[in-house]
Amino acid sequence: MSQPTTDTRDPTPLLSIVVLVYNTAPYLRECFDSLLGQHYGNIEVIAIDDASTDDSLAICRQYEAAHPNFRCITKPNEGGAVSGNLGISLARGEYVALVDSDDMVTADGYRLLMQEALRTGADISMGRAARLQEDGISSVSFLYEPYVWARPRVLDSAEEFPDLHHDGFYWNKVFRTGFLREHGLGMEPGLLYADRPFVHRAYWLSRRTAIIPQLVYLWRDRPASDGGSITRNLRQSANFLDRMRSARLEWEMLAQMPAAHAYRQRIALANLQRALHAASGIVGSPSFRQVFMPALRGLLDLYGDLDCRPLGPRRRLYLELVRRDETEGLCFLLGITHERGWVAEIEGACYWKQPFLDNAEVPIPREAMRLYFPVIGFFQLRDIRLEARRLSLTLHLRAAIMAGGEVDFELHSIYGEDTKVLVREGLIGEDDYGYALDMTDLAWEPGALYGLVMHFRTHDGIHGRYRISQAMVSPDLPPRLPLSCPHGQLLYSPKAGGMGFLAR
Repeated sequence: MSQPTTDTRDPTPLLSIVVLVYNTAPYLRECFDSLLGQHYGNIEVIAIDDASTDDSLAICRQYEAAHPNFRCITKPNEGGAVSGNLGISLARGEYVALVDSDDMVTADGYRLLMQEALRTGADISMGRAARLQEDGISSVSFLYEPYVWARPRVLDSAEEFPDLHHDGFYWNKVFRTGFLREHGLGMEPGLLYADRPFVHRAYWLSRRTAIIPQLVYLWRDRPASDGGSITRNLRQSANFLDRMRSARLEWEMLAQMPAAHAYRQRIALANLQRALHAASGIVGSPSFRQVFMPALRGLLDLYGDLDCRPLGPRRRLYLELVRRDETEGLCFLLGITHERGWVAEIEGACYWKQPFLDNAEVPIPREAMRLYFPVIGFFQLRDIRLEARRLSLTLHLRAAIMAGGEVDFELHSIYGEDTKVLVREGLIGEDDYGYALDMTDLAWEPGALYGLVMHFRTHDGIHGRYRISQAMVSPDLPPRLPLSCPHGQLLYSPKAGGMGFLAR
């Protein structure tokens, strides 16, 4: 391990930025330049090279020689978790940030995060992230994370904001260094998915967590030909087993905190959902099948009697088939498309209609297939109209599902706090519900981008959100886009993660 021979650094940086470097030479200069060009000057950059085999170390050395607030540390190859922990131990700043070396931080990112951290005295300050793709910035790949960043918040407890756990990333945050050291917080060595247990434990222990809605971090979506990210390889056996190990570690870690029972259950549900992202891989890969089924069954056994209703009927049925080791049945369901949105209404309740519903040979309880709330594939926006002063839409959803709760829509500013709520107009046809926004007296910031978001909540407390994507609208709508009115355009926007409104 080596360090610079001369030290002309600012003796008291307020923020230490730890960069985890491993074989990212094509992107490294862009990453370093984004850090050294921050509109926040009181920083040090610590690049931890994990025995790269490309030109990464040479590039680190060049930056170290050119910038007095840049340090390069090289070490044996032990994985990103060990590099991150080392960087935290070496940090001299009051706050510390962790950055992947193929990513970038927006020019104002650390100024905004540090401003909020110092204003609130936060242990953790976090902001919005987006995917950096070859064709621009996108939010499409994120699922629930944008709702965590939707509004500014200051939390004194993780329980104040149940959606907080959806952001399990370390790289869009600054942490108070003393807070991490006081609680011995760090990442599990050897674990690829080491960020989630680390971040989720930090949330629970934080005495103050601040959230800002501004974009602070760009997560590069590298092509598979260039190695990609670990999330691109989630259907590889070793990757999936690492994800299962991460999930088990979180469950066992939070078991030591009795007050965290509900928090632990929410994280378990999120980890089951993440595990099922890889399920389609078993259809064409018998070898992955042999890893996936027993590993996920083991996680289900560990979780025990977990209320899985928030996962929806598809995932609940998939998990029931995993429990029963019904591999052929699961492969069949994963491989079909034409039956996915079929609904059977029985005794006033709605169920996913597929071959396992009321099947005497495979006696799975109906409950595993019941629709409690809108689920993608089982509802549709049949019409969206944009007139001179009015945005209106028609939601097609079975009345028996709608009767179980409430469904609302809003336009929410992608990079700000502004929200425009559509008014429910009630039933306008068989299983069709109307919503409308009168734009007459609303204030619009020119150039502001709003995402169309659907919220649902059942009467017994299950809640969730969808950003409206092309899969949720009538097939005749996308060819009609964009729709225009004097206030702006309705269009499909990757930045908004789906349907968006661009204000004039």
